[in-house]
Amino acid sequence: MSATPVFKEEEDDHSILASSPPATPLPEESTTPEKNKPEPESTGEGDKKRRKAPAKGGGPKKPSEEVLQRRREGRIKAAATIAQNLKKTGIGRFEDQNGFTLTSVRTVPLINQKNYFADYLKKDEQVTLIRNWRNEKVNQVSTKDATKSGDKKPLEDDDDDEDDDEDNDNEEGALEKARMGDDTIVFHPGSQVLRIGRATAGSPTPIPMVIAVPNRNKKSDEYAVVPERRVDEDGSVEFSESFDAVKSVVTKDFKARMRYYKRRMMPNSRESAANFNKKQEGEDVPDGYDPNKMDWIEKDDELLEGDYICGKDALRLPINESFQDWRLKFPIVNGGFNQSPEDYLSPQELLGDLHRIVVDALKSIDINTKEETANLKCLFVIPDLYDKIYVETWVDLLFNAVGFGRVGIIQEAVAATFGAGVSCACVVDVGAEKTSISCVDEGMVINDSRVKLDYGGVNITEAFTKLLLQQDFPYKDINLANYNDDWQLADNLKKEFGTFDDADIAVQLYNFYKRKPGARTQKFNFKVYDEVMLAPLGLFYPDLFEISKETRPRYLFPESIDQYTGEPNDPYSKAHENLVTNASFSDTADETLLIKLVEDKLIFKQANVYAKPRAPRSLTAEEVQIPVTTPLDKAIIESITNAGIATDFNKAQKLYDNLLVVGGGLAKFPGFDLLLNDRISIWRPKYLSSTSLDEILNHVGKEKEKVDAKRKALITEAKEKKIKGEQTLDEVELTEEELAAINKETQLTLDLARTDGISDQGSLVPINVLPAPNEFDPQEVSWKGGRVYSRLKVVNEMWIGQSDWNLLHSRCLYYKSLFNY
Repeated sequence: MSATPVFKEEEDDHSILASSPPATPLPEESTTPEKNKPEPESTGEGDKKRRKAPAKGGGPKKPSEEVLQRRREGRIKAAATIAQNLKKTGIGRFEDQNGFTLTSVRTVPLINQKNYFADYLKKDEQVTLIRNWRNEKVNQVSTKDATKSGDKKPLEDDDDDEDDDEDNDNEEGALEKARMGDDTIVFHPGSQVLRIGRATAGSPTPIPMVIAVPNRNKKSDEYAVVPERRVDEDGSVEFSESFDAVKSVVTKDFKARMRYYKRRMMPNSRESAANFNKKQEGEDVPDGYDPNKMDWIEKDDELLEGDYICGKDALRLPINESFQDWRLKFPIVNGGFNQSPEDYLSPQELLGDLHRIVVDALKSIDINTKEETANLKCLFVIPDLYDKIYVETWVDLLFNAVGFGRVGIIQEAVAATFGAGVSCACVVDVGAEKTSISCVDEGMVINDSRVKLDYGGVNITEAFTKLLLQQDFPYKDINLANYNDDWQLADNLKKEFGTFDDADIAVQLYNFYKRKPGARTQKFNFKVYDEVMLAPLGLFYPDLFEISKETRPRYLFPESIDQYTGEPNDPYSKAHENLVTNASFSDTADETLLIKLVEDKLIFKQANVYAKPRAPRSLTAEEVQIPVTTPLDKAIIESITNAGIATDFNKAQKLYDNLLVVGGGLAKFPGFDLLLNDRISIWRPKYLSSTSLDEILNHVGKEKEKVDAKRKALITEAKEKKIKGEQTLDEVELTEEELAAINKETQLTLDLARTDGISDQGSLVPINVLPAPNEFDPQEVSWKGGRVYSRLKVVNEMWIGQSDWNLLHSRCLYYKSLFNY
């Protein structure tokens, strides 16, 4: 682009001359030089006449062609001169030489959405974890091939030793299968017991989940008495009025059950047992005659010189009213971290205790150094309705503190189905301090079926102790706060004498040994009647446990929050939410039940039952922490019903036929299967008990569609009457009174006689409690299922490495778990 020419006037001939010829000629100008000259001053009348008189020829005189040509040449020379001057000074603008553009911001072309495509994170190779695993697998194969080629013998030697090589290969293959799983540790922590062991072991090693530390803030004048009681002048023991009220309800239902099964009940049986117990006194047992003598830690023992004592040794400490130099701490409570400020003041303190317990547990299975641990894999069994902070903190502890080389996770219910050898089951796990219920279908937990109840075997022990004390138990000063002696005594009595078998209910004579540190063992005789069954029945009458309804605040570990939305992202379960809000299907009227089933079925019709857990819909952060104490039978019905809504009710019928009970809180009692069958049959609504439930819901769905269509028509009719001018139907709004009248007119009312007729066409859905596998302890089924799972070939893709965890942290769990974390 050439520079703009600048003109100058020549004083000699008053014409404009160009300095040099331009690159391109300029257009001609229509103006004349005379037009720009100032007119001479005119004075006199002659000038006025000349201005008034028009010129001859119709206008001003046109310049000649020679003058115009001279002007053009002058402008061209002027432009060339200016351009040459600009070039000499260096301020000229030449696009070809300096590359100047209009703007320095590059224009971004618009994306054609029609042809837009990206393969970001659509291939396995783009995921770091999967790519690293594949590269590792390729390296292993290449290393193995290189080893084989290096050990290969000459051809003449191969012919001579062919038979020997085949025999060696067979032996090595057998040894390899025997060693399969030897480098894997199955890790299942609980509130009271940690079960740990190699995948090749037949059973786990139980380690008490307790640690003893020096008591820095001991108060000798304050010592708790559990359970709290009042002793009258006549020696009878009384508890709260609420406990007595619930006890009377449980006793009434117990007697009704005994009459239904035609069990004979002797009158005054309780009084007979109480009168016998009043007269009993302890009998000293000579040394050597105590069958299970307790080996208490002496005050000069070397263990007391350390900073802590873990596991079984901690239970040998003589902690009581007279010895408070040490105290017991339980890092796991109710299936989660113990966040009580009375026990722990910081997360590091709690994690330090967990690390000590785990290291001590590894020593019990002959793993003593971190170098050994680095070559091992750990399969971590997590709860079904897990807390993400709980899982991620544990995994981080196993990696960075304990030092495992690889870690994998599996849910408890899935592990239980692997242990029992079933593919579809409703798993009921009654533990020490919590009870969990989950429905498993083909190795996957149905998310909306998960339920967590805040009671277990510990609550049964406390209730059993209260019932014994009301029956004048010979050991009147029993204090469950003394965990190492009195608690162990009460827990053993519950495990030995508790039952659900009606035939065992009679006045029976038993004995027990009272073992106190520093005192001689005493033997007591006592009689029991219905206490052995009333206490376990608390699982179906949780008010007997008197569990506090207060929320449990999270002092140490906050709730898991989604980084993008800022909302809680812990797993969600519709069944658990219904129990928190007291909206269970078992307590719903028949008509309301059917309508609710149809509405929930429509909501979950398009949903993926195994999709990523969602955030709670209506529960607040405080409501999530409220203890759930719904009866066990109603919770099972709620879990299976929500599983049927999320899948189909044919699946629910199969779940009722496969009830798998694990854990030590329920399965240890004789006759639990028959009692559980009866309790579910009592509380299951009749429509949920029929195999024709799908036909009933189809009928209710059609009735609901008719009512919805009628409501829509009435709303449209009401709006048409209120249209003014050019308004549309969408712009017209109805008042609350008009909407209430329409809702009242279109309220869905079912013909229960019709639904009963459809229900009678089907049969009763059977209930079957699966027995524990042969020679399997119900408490170890989940651990043994983890052992089976860890030895599967597909699990090789599920291990998380140390480097992967340090790089991606919790994102590893999303890619490296069979369920949607």
